[in-house]
Amino acid sequence: MALIRFTLDLAIPEAVFNVIPAARKIAFRDEVRALKALAVKINNGLAMEEMTVKAVWHKCYHDQPELNKPCEPEIEI
Repeated sequence: MALIRFTLDLAIPEAVFNVIPAARKIAFRDEVRALKALAVKINNGLAMEEMTVKAVWHKCYHDQPELNKPCEPEIEI
């Protein structure tokens, strides 16, 4: 069976993210969850299994080394 595989990694500045309307954020979250519910692991149960049912977000501090602060924990979408 062929699969359509998505990889999405976005780093949006917090100030920009904070002005996105709540309804748009919720709609995005809901769509991600709906697609995630349809996703399958590639080679499920086999030695070469790939985790392809993952959608998470976290707050990142990599661009602020002066803070010497680790990223916040990942949160499931």
